[in-house]
Amino acid sequence: MQTGDEVEVLDLADTDDCMHEMFAKIQWENRGLAVPLSQLQPIDSVDENTQEAVADWHYWVGQGYELT
Repeated sequence: MQTGDEVEVLDLADTDDCMHEMFAKIQWENRGLAVPLSQLQPIDSVDENTQEAVADWHYWVGQGYELT
């Protein structure tokens, strides 16, 4: 996977996988892969609620916060 690649987010990762960071499940090479949500940017056609949720998470991470 390269910076700028478009991927489809399928779901959020299981709670057990999100102990200190929020992970999103994507489709990658015919299987699911969990990636940090902080590394993803929604495309323009994504609904407003999703854009706001991702922006809020990016702000949270940018402030140095993490899940505990």
